[in-house]
Amino acid sequence: MRFLLVFMLLLSGCTTVQEWMGDLKQAEPVSEGQALEAPDGPPLLVTVDVSELPEPIPQDEPLARYGNPPEYVVDGEVYRLTSVPEGFIETGTASWYGRKFHGRLTSSGEPFDMFTFTAAHKTMPIPSWVRVTNLDNNRSLVVRVNDRGPFKPDRVLDLSWAAARRLGFDDRGTAAVRYEVLKAPSDAPGLVANPLVRPAQAVLQVTAVSSEVQAQKIANDLSQVIDLAEARVRIEPTGSGLFRVQILPQTDESVIQSVMNQLIGLGWSPQRLIARSEQN
Repeated sequence: MRFLLVFMLLLSGCTTVQEWMGDLKQAEPVSEGQALEAPDGPPLLVTVDVSELPEPIPQDEPLARYGNPPEYVVDGEVYRLTSVPEGFIETGTASWYGRKFHGRLTSSGEPFDMFTFTAAHKTMPIPSWVRVTNLDNNRSLVVRVNDRGPFKPDRVLDLSWAAARRLGFDDRGTAAVRYEVLKAPSDAPGLVANPLVRPAQAVLQVTAVSSEVQAQKIANDLSQVIDLAEARVRIEPTGSGLFRVQILPQTDESVIQSVMNQLIGLGWSPQRLIARSEQN
């Protein structure tokens, strides 16, 4: 998910914006929900006949290096990694995601491909294999969980566009589904991780403001106190009048946590985004 997501989240995910505490109280953070973003949807050009794609065969895989923190926060909600036994079944609502996230890194560090059968789950260990059944038409499909999301309380899975199309609900946003866990990550010796996985960049979002001058002032102040050997500060314009101030720490959990704690000590409430690809 997501973003992407993703995790993930990447994921595939939304972010909240926190108020700056200190000498920049006059800065007025803007909710990212107010920013215009490209809509998600199916591919503009369908080059793959999803009905002809072979159904994936579950296989033993080690726990992914990325996308499996003990806990993470999205929109103020804390999500904790939860082991699931093979045979575990859950019923709920599934959504899907497509071209907006195509090519972005998932939470596992793998690029999201909307033409393959994958899924995002909020807390299941990555990668896991599940069989999803559309309860409206009884179609079922094996998918590989490699992302985080969907971050809505009433949804249990976020499927790739191809999976949603195969299950017959790509023309709708959601469907009632049941999924069964077929395989969870294994610690058996000799297992090889997916070769698509590459180091993913964690992003600590500090704030988002409507003024580039304010964003630059915040970034400059942070650059004076953050160890630039461990992390760098950047300003990311959204293209719609919003400027995000973010910290990109080294891809090491101890460094990420150290920088996070330092930001909190400075009065910020940073939000860790689902791992995503490195950007300049």
